[in-house]
Amino acid sequence: MDDFVGFLLYVVLSILGWPIRTLRRWLDRQPHRDPSQVSTLHKIGRLSFGIAITVAVLAPLDWLIFR
Repeated sequence: MDDFVGFLLYVVLSILGWPIRTLRRWLDRQPHRDPSQVSTLHKIGRLSFGIAITVAVLAPLDWLIFR
């Protein structure tokens, strides 16, 4: 029984980790720029992306804690 639970946990974490690994590889391929060289539109996009990720993590967590 313990082997099955460990295997199931491994499978679930592997499935959840795949998008994170893909995003990390994509971010690693992006050029490194000084913040002063980034356009305003790019800054807005980064801010939107950060907010979206924060909401995607905190909304389910909020639902789990305060339901």
